[in-house]
Parts: sequence; structure tokens; C-alpha cells
Amino acid sequence: MRYADGGGLTAAGRLRRESVRVQAAELFEQEVKPAEVARRLRVSVKSAYQWHQLWRAGGVQALASRGPAGSRCRLSPRCLAKLAAYLDEGPAAHGWVEDQVWTAARVATLIGRKFHVTYSVSGATRLMHRLGFSPQVPTRRVAERDEQAVTAWKEVTWAEVKESGRPGGGYICFEDEAGFTRRPPKGRTWGRRGRTPVVTVSGRRAGRLSVAGLIAVRPGSRTRLCHRLVAHPAGKGQRRSMGEHDFIALVDGVHQLVKAPIVLVWDRLNTHVSHAMRELIDQRSWLTVFLLPAYSPDLNPVEWVWAHVKHSLANLAVMALDRLEALVRNRLKRLQYRPETLDGFIAGTGLTLDTPTSP
Repeated sequence: MRYADGGGLTAAGRLRRESVRVQAAELFEQEVKPAEVARRLRVSVKSAYQWHQLWRAGGVQALASRGPAGSRCRLSPRCLAKLAAYLDEGPAAHGWVEDQVWTAARVATLIGRKFHVTYSVSGATRLMHRLGFSPQVPTRRVAERDEQAVTAWKEVTWAEVKESGRPGGGYICFEDEAGFTRRPPKGRTWGRRGRTPVVTVSGRRAGRLSVAGLIAVRPGSRTRLCHRLVAHPAGKGQRRSMGEHDFIALVDGVHQLVKAPIVLVWDRLNTHVSHAMRELIDQRSWLTVFLLPAYSPDLNPVEWVWAHVKHSLANLAVMALDRLEALVRNRLKRLQYRPETLDGFIAGTGLTLDTPTSP
């Protein structure tokens, strides 16, 4: 029996498949019917009959694995390891500075430059799959991000955050804000092949919604999601964002809800670090604030909340601002009753925190 290496089977995988066929041969020797063999070994009946035919013709040796099918790879294992390292360096390191996209054509060109071996585009594609690469949509990370500062925050500041919440049984809270407009995000939908679906959206600036969300977590308690939503109608002179008093009102509401000290973690938005906000924080003895490092949205689980909500609002039809407000409130309300989803958002940040359990 032969299996293609590019089909996902490693040498260990082929050995496992071969061991199943050997077990089938032993059952055939005991005159067990192929259908019964398929049931016992949990394989398809078609495979069992094929194995039985091969066993009758050549015995157990006919069921042995003959290795991967196809021609031998023209690159040695050492060259394959080097190629994988070159690909990890990115296109810019090898002369493609206009973008950051690896295409099969570029990979074929790279192989020719480095190893003097000619590969077609399809051949380079199969080789990439063999190396464990696949087409993916990359995540974005700003160039100004300081990785050392992010690492230091995880190792030092995050420990201080957890320690600050322990003495009084306080809640650790993550806060972030987002905006929603009448022009919805795009989402996948079914359509006829070759005919791109069209979604009608509003072309006018007809106001927007500002939403501040806060996830409150404490070991042994249910994870909570609270939010504050402000509508900004269209028009000159209208404010289009939330102010210090809007954010502090959300924090005050959470404090009244949980009746415990709050350790607040949020980003360096100018409204969060303004002089007025510092005065409001100093007036609340139960509130301790920590700032996230710059350009690190991946450390804030509320960012996952916005991604989840906006995904559910993809391809919306044209609607009034108050109708959009009702939909956003509805999506956030649903998440409030799904603490396990909120726990997943926190786990997605990579921050180690005792898993909260529902009371």
C-alpha cells in the first residue's frame, strides 16, 4: 500500500495504518468476514474488502506499506530545512520589499536562486504543504510596537495586577472602547460562482455609536461583561467619542454591581491618561489602574469582544442609527450570559489567570 507524503501522512502515520492492516490480516486468517473486520477495526467496509483481496493474493506482505508515492524530492532534507528557515525570514529578506506576501511563484524563484533547482508553481505549492506551510491571512502588528516592553509587562506588571486584586478579593477588569457606524463590516456569504454578491450600504455620514466594554474577572466568581453605549447623531459640532465621565461612569457601575475593589487594566488612550481622568481616579480609593504597553491590543480580551460582535453584524442592510444601537445592545447582552466565551477571550490573551468558575 502507498500513501502520498503530501497528503498529510508522516512515517509514523504510515506505520499506524500498516499496523491496522496487519490486524486485519490476522482476522482474515481466523476466517472473519470483511464486514466484521471493518466493524471491529472501525474502518470502511470498502477498505476491508480491498485488504481481503490483497491478502488472498499476496498474504501479509501485500498489506505492508511501501512508503510515500510519487517521485523523490529534488531537495535533500538539509536543503528543505534551509528553505523553511528562508521562508520564516519573510519576503523582504530575499529582495521582495514591496509587500510581505509569499506566493508559490516567489517560492519557486527562491528555490532556483538558493539551490539551483527548477520548480513549477504547482510543484512549489506541494512542497510548501510538505514543509507544513499553508495559505493564511496574517494578523497585523504595528512597527512601533516594543516587544521588550510587552514581555516585561507580562512578567512584571501582570504579576502586580494579580497581586493587587488578592488582598480585598477585588476584580481584575479589562476595558476597551469601539465604534460602530451604519456601514457594516464585510462578511462571507454564498453567491453564484463568478458573480460577486452586492450589499447595499449607506453612503452618508449618519452618526455613529461609541461603546465602552469592561470584562470583570475574579477567581471563583462568574466572569462578567458590562458596557456603556453612547449614540452620536450626525451634525456639525457633535462629539464623536466618549469622554472621561463616560468611562468613569462605567467603572462606577461595575463597582456597584460587584461590591468589591477594582483593579482596572486599559490602554493609553488620551482620555484614559488625561489630567481630568487622573483626578477622577484619585477620588476613588477602591480603584487601582494599570496601563497596558503601547500598541498591544492582543493583551486586552475586550478586543475579542469587539471582533465577535462585529462579525455578527457583517453585511447589515441599511438601517437607522437607533436600530443599529438596538442590535449592538442585543449582541452584547448575549455575551453577558456566556461567561465561558468571555473566559475564552481572556485565555486568548495568553495571560495566566486562575480559571473562574461559576458559583
